[in-house]
Amino acid sequence: MDCPYNLANNRQVRMLSDLTLVGCYNLSVMPEKQRNKVLLESAKSNLKHMAFFGLTEFQRKTQYLFEKTFNMNFISPFTQYNTTRASSVEINEEIQKRIEGLNFLDMELYSYAKDLFLQRYQFMRQKEHQEARRKRQEQRKFLKGRLLQTHFQSQGQGQSQNPNQNQSQNPNPNANQNLTQNLTQNLMQNLTQSSRQKENRESLKQNSGKEQNGNTSNGTNDYIGSVEKWR
Repeated sequence: MDCPYNLANNRQVRMLSDLTLVGCYNLSVMPEKQRNKVLLESAKSNLKHMAFFGLTEFQRKTQYLFEKTFNMNFISPFTQYNTTRASSVEINEEIQKRIEGLNFLDMELYSYAKDLFLQRYQFMRQKEHQEARRKRQEQRKFLKGRLLQTHFQSQGQGQSQNPNQNQSQNPNPNANQNLTQNLTQNLMQNLTQSSRQKENRESLKQNSGKEQNGNTSNGTNDYIGSVEKWR
């Protein structure tokens, strides 16, 4: 910490930024304050345009984002570890604040990355729910068509076998139409009720996820508009 040229400070920002914007490691190109600002903005921009990145403390969400982004599934779920080797090192509050001060660019970059990561996760979850809802709607249409087809086929077979008997038993020509409508309404009511129950469950899970993730800033909403570019 006492070395002013310690490359460990703000290492993550340097690894993600374009160093040519500040003359690489030539500190005489521009003032330090301006240099830090350029490096931080460059790191944020490069991170935002990456197809994927994860956070160590969100292993399951990281796995979910990777699988949805690249359409690939891991054999086993990621394991969440909440401690590292650094956790065993005890430091006092004064030293911790000094470390945070020396790495203030990395601290700000991490805050931005966490915000962006949770937005991407929430976006993918919403997209998954929308796709599931669309499939259920298609399934309802398919089952409705199958029901009508089966009904008309059985009705036609009965009439062809004994048309006189069918006419005497059902003198009302609107009876078949009413029967078809009743069957269709019953089927659609059952499907709609089942679909709504499932959507309510998904909505509760989604709202719960929002509460856990917290509020995100508006500075990274552009990801939602450009997500398809890297898929």
